Amino acid sequence: MNNKTLNYIIIGLYLISLFTESFSGSGGVYGIFSLIFGGLSILIGNLFAFGAWTANIPFFIAFFRKSKLNTKLTLSGIAVLLGILAVFVTDLPMHMGSSTSPVKIGIGFYFWIGSLTLLFGKNLIEYIKLNKK
Repeated sequence: MNNKTLNYIIIGLYLISLFTESFSGSGGVYGIFSLIFGGLSILIGNLFAFGAWTANIPFFIAFFRKSKLNTKLTLSGIAVLLGILAVFVTDLPMHMGSSTSPVKIGIGFYFWIGSLTLLFGKNLIEYIKLNKK
């Protein structure tokens, strides 16, 4: 599989994650809302949710920025590790933040973490090929 096709799959998985539930519970949260409002989770002290949201930053840098392969590999690895923090999110604010609701990861999480992991795998394979000489 060539890099261009792999890049389309990575972005496709990410886009699917935006329109599926990233967290399910009494008030499911779609990925697009997690992306838009996830950074605000630091204000309520939900460090796991904030850490998981932060994974998007190194992901986008590693995917879109022209960097050295070492940098891309490191950033994509950090994105995966930060993304795993979403597993530890047990409640999120609902109803304009006046209360919290218990949640668990939804199907969108798996598309999202799949996108992050695939980028890491792609960078790792490129790194191994480059250093195999």
